[in-house]
Amino acid sequence: MEPYRHIVQYYETDRMGVTHHSNYIRWMEEARVDFLRQIGWGYGKLEAAGILSPVTAVECHYRASTTFSDEVTVRVTVREFSGVVLKLQ
Repeated sequence: MEPYRHIVQYYETDRMGVTHHSNYIRWMEEARVDFLRQIGWGYGKLEAAGILSPVTAVECHYRASTTFSDEVTVRVTVREFSGVVLKLQ
């Protein structure tokens, strides 16, 4: 799997030039959607098959701040799959 890459945009930062914390969750969601696409189960295919993919929990540990134009890499891996529930990390 290719990791998801995102370039921090100016509008994602605050007046101090630091990325607002809410954006990290958005990037994780973008990475999740990209991961599903890469494994051949993009949202269009999921929905056409009647499969819903709601996010039921999110956990984030902030390690360092990012600023405008930084490149962020999000790696998605499958932690668990029961046939019904897919847990990613």
